[in-house]
Amino acid sequence: MKYLIKEYTNEADKNLFRDWFFDLDARAAAKITTAIARLENGNTSSVKSVGGGVH
Repeated sequence: MKYLIKEYTNEADKNLFRDWFFDLDARAAAKITTAIARLENGNTSSVKSVGGGVH
């Protein structure tokens, strides 16, 4: 199963994820990129619910 990954933008069309992501060091950014790619391809092994249908 594949998932569509969407980045949140607020009412002002500001992408808070990108602001956070581009402030990460290279090693952390690589880990996040890998995790997102795995999620996109259906690998949800380390995903936990935070409630309200958000994981």
